[in-house]
Amino acid sequence: MRKIGIVSEYFYPHLGGVTEHVYYFSKEMLRRGFEIVLLTGYEGQEKIDVELPPGLRIIRFGKSVPIFSNHSFAKVTLGWNLAKKVKRVLAEEKFDLLHVHSPVMPVLPGLFQKYTNTVTIGTFHTYFDAMDSKFFYWALQSTVQKYLDKLDGKIAVGSSCIEAMDAFFKADYTIIPNGVATDWFAQADKKIAAYDDSDKNILFLGRLDPRNGLDTLLDAFPSVLEKVPDARLMVAGDGPLREYYEKKSGDLLGKKVFFEGQVNGNRPEYFATCDAFCFPATKAGFSITILEAMAAGKPIITTDTFGFRDVIRNGENGLLVPQGDSAELGKALVKVLQKKDFAAKLSKNAQSDVQQYSWSQVTDRVIDYYNQVFMKKKGVPFVS
Repeated sequence: MRKIGIVSEYFYPHLGGVTEHVYYFSKEMLRRGFEIVLLTGYEGQEKIDVELPPGLRIIRFGKSVPIFSNHSFAKVTLGWNLAKKVKRVLAEEKFDLLHVHSPVMPVLPGLFQKYTNTVTIGTFHTYFDAMDSKFFYWALQSTVQKYLDKLDGKIAVGSSCIEAMDAFFKADYTIIPNGVATDWFAQADKKIAAYDDSDKNILFLGRLDPRNGLDTLLDAFPSVLEKVPDARLMVAGDGPLREYYEKKSGDLLGKKVFFEGQVNGNRPEYFATCDAFCFPATKAGFSITILEAMAAGKPIITTDTFGFRDVIRNGENGLLVPQGDSAELGKALVKVLQKKDFAAKLSKNAQSDVQQYSWSQVTDRVIDYYNQVFMKKKGVPFVS
């Protein structure tokens, strides 16, 4: 049985796309008989509000602390003797393969890449604006390039991630997208009772970061109410900017705009309750929440960004609007809420398209890639 070490700065109780990716991929690999060890930071609390898959071992390092980066709140692991502990774990575990998520980001990804001698794969999740990041990456270009060159294989979840990296570094990538638990979101057996009425519910779900575009949605919502007075906005997610967004909601807070805080295990119920899903993010490599809405069969309104163009066919399985354009966002929301046949078409096409992103199919592609890399590196496949 092959043993895989998965390195990620993100895991529960932190919520987000990389956490979801790591959790569901690990779950599927364990189901197939692989041994999985998750290598991540310690957040100061061990309570995890999800059922971990049987057999998943977690080794935590240092202290995971938040930082503000790329218009979002990221995580890095700090602590004494981190390098020593990383080397000890690598020596003791003797992984057949190391899979590092967000490999050019500090701290754990860099330490594991530095000290490992086994076959190493990196998955790139993030899109960033080259101009915003130019001084950071120019200053560290040669160092980061060395870490890239040491990777035996490089996966990008979308073309936008490759475009961002290509502005500074030389590397070859294979695109393997994020996955989604299609059945879980398609078969929600109940709705959120407080909002299960005749009103038309718009759902925003994501961290309350500047990059996720809640500002634009809150600016657009009054124009939606002018055309659809029985509309309601559910904001599912949390973050340091929650108070700011609540104040921005003004008199609509608690009447037409409702902040639900952090949600996780009942996400399918929130999708089942909504009439439209809106995620007007300005930066995204490949949003898992978009896939979740597709799996739930909901019409999607999002922004015309690199990451979303990989998934959304404008006017066919969702709507794309210009970034930061609250007027166009409002018009798109009104269209979906008022035109039932059009909304039904978007939903049906989305639910059909999302099947290619099931975790079973995505994991097949990752294992195929493992085999390719192992054949090139060692002359044998990873799975015989």
